[in-house]
Amino acid sequence: MAGTTIPSDSKAIIDSSVLFAMGGPSNGKYQAFERFVRRQNITVIVPEQVAEELGESPGAYEYQRDRLRAAQDAGWLSPGHIDFSVSRVSEVVDTTRTRMAALSADDVTEDEIEKTDTILAGLAYQYVAEGASHVTVFVSDRIAERAITDALAAVDIEDRTSVVEGREFLGKLVE
Repeated sequence: MAGTTIPSDSKAIIDSSVLFAMGGPSNGKYQAFERFVRRQNITVIVPEQVAEELGESPGAYEYQRDRLRAAQDAGWLSPGHIDFSVSRVSEVVDTTRTRMAALSADDVTEDEIEKTDTILAGLAYQYVAEGASHVTVFVSDRIAERAITDALAAVDIEDRTSVVEGREFLGKLVE
């Protein structure tokens, strides 16, 4: 069953693509994810950069913000703010960006790397540095998944972190 590698009483950081895939409160994937995180007592974090990504137009932004607000009101979603003053956070962000550029060298330049994906890694490191027992990062980009995994391993916290392909995870929750 999905989630056996995501410990109870831990934190999860979620990317915008996974939030999009989840749908709104009436969607089965959203409901299954909400049940899962409540049962496992997982605190789900949406970085401010992800919240900003969620609106391409004023109407879409309002819909997405309503979705985030519903999850916050339900008590399972909290905003996340990266703190670059925490030792090594910048290093993890930079390592992730460099690794993503290397993994996608034929497709994009380092300037075109999705900045939010690098923030996800830095925030995961920050939470572990601040004492979180475990942090899971939900993404839906294979290159980002690999780069974040590698960056977190480079700072020796792979035993307290996991990176999960979010859309696959949601699919398993509703099976």
